[in-house]
Amino acid sequence: MKTKRIFVVVLLLAIIGGGVAFYMMFGFYSVKASDGSESHVFVRKTSSFEVGDVVAYRYPLEYDSKLSSRDVYVSRVVGVAGDIVMIDDGVLYRNNKPVAEDYDTYHRFRASVDSVKVDFNAILSKYDVRIGDLLNDGKAYEFVCTDAEFEKIQNAEKEFSACRKIIDRDDWKDADLFPSSGFIAWNKDNYGPVYLPVVGDTLNLSPRLAPIYKNIISLFEGNDFQSDTYHVRVNQQETNEYIAKKNYCFILNDDRTDKRDSRMYGPIPQEYIIGKVW
Repeated sequence: MKTKRIFVVVLLLAIIGGGVAFYMMFGFYSVKASDGSESHVFVRKTSSFEVGDVVAYRYPLEYDSKLSSRDVYVSRVVGVAGDIVMIDDGVLYRNNKPVAEDYDTYHRFRASVDSVKVDFNAILSKYDVRIGDLLNDGKAYEFVCTDAEFEKIQNAEKEFSACRKIIDRDDWKDADLFPSSGFIAWNKDNYGPVYLPVVGDTLNLSPRLAPIYKNIISLFEGNDFQSDTYHVRVNQQETNEYIAKKNYCFILNDDRTDKRDSRMYGPIPQEYIIGKVW
């Protein structure tokens, strides 16, 4: 009987210990989508991740709430501390080399007709696209899909007089994106280059470059930051450099039309990442 009781106690301790270990290593999170809807993802909690991993992270653009209470989002890591990230005409670069993205990415496309109107919805319903907007008095239509799906449409649908990918001009500034600076005109398809700091890095705070590091200095590392055309001040002291206190990464959505990623936040601290999405 005594042996049986010991076995039961050991079994219960093993179950409890296993449950605690599972809770420490894994999590099931409700994540926000760009349209406000929610879904659930299974996450392996870890501070060890690599470029290309899809991760869950805490929403960065809040000042006073606890990190653990913030909404959870999902994006892909495309650069880690020490990297330089840039998007040029919709092409992702890391350390000045184009990234071979072996996963589906989603972009805006436009199909148009010359004269006779067509039912764009009916035609495109045969494909895996996100229906968009009717333009040009019903003679053009914008939609979102992968490059591979667009190639199918382009090859098969002869009703369209033209089909093309929509890329923002490199001289156009998207006011929704970070940073808000008169020196910088970036958009979702032309962004950067951005250096991702490593702990201890000395950052160049010239008036032209300082806005790129605004969130790092103020939001993520708790300093007062001010800059204008001629001056940069950190904690009311004029300066031309700043030493980073954290490691940073760049996250990017596979759906490039969803700009809620580092194009809106700037680089985010690696500690904001909960773990890898399974």
